[in-house]
Amino acid sequence: MADRVSSGTSVTPYSPVGLSTREVLRRRAQDGANLLPGPPRPAPWRMLLRQLTHLLAVLLWVAAGLAVLAGMPQLAVAIVVIVVLNAAFAFWQEYRADRSTERLRALLPASSRVIRNGRPVTVPAAELVVGDLVLLAAGDRVAADLRLETSGALGLDESLVTGESGAVPREPPDRLMAGTFVLTGEGRATVVATGAHTTLASITDLTASAQRPPSPLTRQLGRVVQIVAVIAALTGLALGVIALLLGLPVTEAFLFGVGVAVALVPEGLLPTVTLALARGARLMAERQALVRRLDAVETLGATSFICTDKTGTLTQNRMSVVEVVTPAGGVQVHGRAYDPVATVTGPAELRPASERVAEHALWCVTGRVVARDGWVADGDPMEAALHCLALRLSVPETPADVVRRPYSADRMLSSALTAQEVAVLGAPEAVLARCGGAPPALHERLEQLTGDGRRVLAVARRSWAGEAAEAMERDLELLGLDADTRLRHPSPGAPLG
Repeated sequence: MADRVSSGTSVTPYSPVGLSTREVLRRRAQDGANLLPGPPRPAPWRMLLRQLTHLLAVLLWVAAGLAVLAGMPQLAVAIVVIVVLNAAFAFWQEYRADRSTERLRALLPASSRVIRNGRPVTVPAAELVVGDLVLLAAGDRVAADLRLETSGALGLDESLVTGESGAVPREPPDRLMAGTFVLTGEGRATVVATGAHTTLASITDLTASAQRPPSPLTRQLGRVVQIVAVIAALTGLALGVIALLLGLPVTEAFLFGVGVAVALVPEGLLPTVTLALARGARLMAERQALVRRLDAVETLGATSFICTDKTGTLTQNRMSVVEVVTPAGGVQVHGRAYDPVATVTGPAELRPASERVAEHALWCVTGRVVARDGWVADGDPMEAALHCLALRLSVPETPADVVRRPYSADRMLSSALTAQEVAVLGAPEAVLARCGGAPPALHERLEQLTGDGRRVLAVARRSWAGEAAEAMERDLELLGLDADTRLRHPSPGAPLG
């Protein structure tokens, strides 16, 4: 039975030629664009009104009115100016942060590669329709809910939806969720849901329906305002009564009591709190942390513990090769993030062997580092780290005729074939089992690296003369090890890399 989305469009059976242009236009007219529904956003005037009507502002409005009654128009004007200027400043801070977060909502890619009319074409992600045949490769973001049709060791990062940080293997006919992206392998998949009918859209609906609880600062300020209001009212009433008992006329006693009550209202509290929070928000923005609401700054400051399922380390989802180990010894690589410029230390005679390790590792991966507002990963962070290592060691780019065999969990390695040579990259235990052996010193260094929490990959090779495909990954010659490390978030006071 064909899958169906809530709009009623049925998914056509898998066809290697994809949809026709006429069918695409019909389905797009029926289902609309492949866009996530935007979250409900308050109108700017509502945001401004909230700044003018919270509890502390209301107290000051009342104080301004009482100041007018008490014959102190200058004080009333000063209080009103304080409230209005403070509201305008707080509104602008939150409005600007809200617009910045909107620009960060790039959960769907700009384009997808599909087959239409029997030909592969690249189309904007918003133009995907149910039934489209999508081509997937490492580094691609899944732009709609898909049903996997063919898979070549496909592995997805589903952390955005499920929180699972590792690559999740997928096989036909698994469902792929919008917002995830391909880490390894390749495949073809049919679109089964777009836009508001995707799993990601349902998650968005849940988050939009959540009620924001009052922050600790809001609750504390509420208590302060209540206490101040009670003290001011009782003190003004008491002194007004005393003034009557001392013989003052009723009008003068009333104005005296009102004046005392107004004097007890802390007009400077509101701008002091707002400016302090704004300063905190600016400091956090300098550390690349965006705060939408000013009171959230104090909430973050009140946090005592952050619990995470990691082993005590928060990383930047980036990796870097810090050491290349060959049977004859190793060299260290000192670089910053994915910057292709680095310092390599170690015996000069080991440099050619290290370059061979980096070169053959590069053949087996498709992830790359690209210059885009700095050097960033395009694809799997581990594969990007290997490409970065090749750039740092001035290794030539992968030959055009290379044929890759993607990584699979059962083999725990990937391989690449050129006209005369095979390169293999994978877990040390899997690669070493296919080699003729390794020096004891290299085994000892491997144990040291893994004991230090490093991720180690083994690189091997063999000559190729057209033997059977099953022999590609056998009788290998070990070239060396790549020791990676995850880039950690810096400690407080250190710049973000």
